Amino acid sequence: MFVFEKANHNFRKPILTLGFIFLTMLTLFFDNYEPYAFTPKKEFGFNLFYSFFFNSSLSEWFTNAVYLYMFADNIEDVVGHFYFFILFIFFGVLANLTYFLFHINSIIPVIGTSGVISGILGMYFVFFPNVKSTMVFEKATFRDIPIFISLSIWILIQSYFYIIELNNQVRSVYGGQVVTFLVGMGFAQIFIRYQFLDRLEQNLRLSTFINKTVLCPSCNKPIPAKKYGRFHCSACDTNFFFDRHGKKFL
Repeated sequence: MFVFEKANHNFRKPILTLGFIFLTMLTLFFDNYEPYAFTPKKEFGFNLFYSFFFNSSLSEWFTNAVYLYMFADNIEDVVGHFYFFILFIFFGVLANLTYFLFHINSIIPVIGTSGVISGILGMYFVFFPNVKSTMVFEKATFRDIPIFISLSIWILIQSYFYIIELNNQVRSVYGGQVVTFLVGMGFAQIFIRYQFLDRLEQNLRLSTFINKTVLCPSCNKPIPAKKYGRFHCSACDTNFFFDRHGKKFL
């Protein structure tokens, strides 16, 4: 199953997102990735912090790059470059540590950005629940599905795969993906609960809004507005944020 974001424009340049995509592409030119992989039974080293930049094949890199390009840019747009960098590294390390805890005696090396992407998707689930998406299965495609539905199905499938492989005693990274997704959701809730996003845009929210209306990013309904800040669209029940740069947070 694949989930594709239909449209969610960002207004801050996704410098780190594009940089991480380029960096992971460069690792494809390594002849042997095993020295850089994370292996639970070996002693901990710096590979705990960089194994998630490597991919085992061009197809794996391409899939991860597409997900980063679609979803990570919006998270970077919301939290800013610095916090996005911290979160990217944190999710990668967390995925490795989860694999270590679940398969402590494993000698199978692990690489890949899937754990990082899962954490980003967890934050996206909270920040942009009503963005429309396309779900692609092997023999069916569903369009204009709210992202909270498509990502709920996605994480349930990852959980199912983990349970199946766990029962068959197969070493997999699905457990790490589930954990990082849930932790990403938790981080996003903390950002919202403690008004972190409001503090990022505090000066902008106090500015006077000139155009008197703002369009809902989901249904384009004009909403009266006198200041920058948070808005609610009664037509589609969407909450979003608008600042002087035109930034919209669903």
